[in-house]
Amino acid sequence: MEKNERTDNIMPREQKRPEMPIIKRKCYSCGKMATKPYVYHVVPSYSYGAQIPTYSKSDVKTKRVDLKGKKKVSVYNYCNRECYELRKPPEPYEL
Repeated sequence: MEKNERTDNIMPREQKRPEMPIIKRKCYSCGKMATKPYVYHVVPSYSYGAQIPTYSKSDVKTKRVDLKGKKKVSVYNYCNRECYELRKPPEPYEL
């Protein structure tokens, strides 16, 4: 018999996932409310040679949606992939 082996036939404790709240988002294409939306993010890139800010774990964090100016992230919610194919987000423009 191994060192960590149990002698009784008791099943291990069932692993339970925490209950997640239902989040509803309006579809960008058809306007319906989706409970599990397909989310499409448009994240702008840094230009060549630009100074990328260094990451510091203890710094104050900002959410991607709260960024302003050229660094603003656009978020589009869709019902599913078919709604995304029907109406894609507008092309990002370069400043």
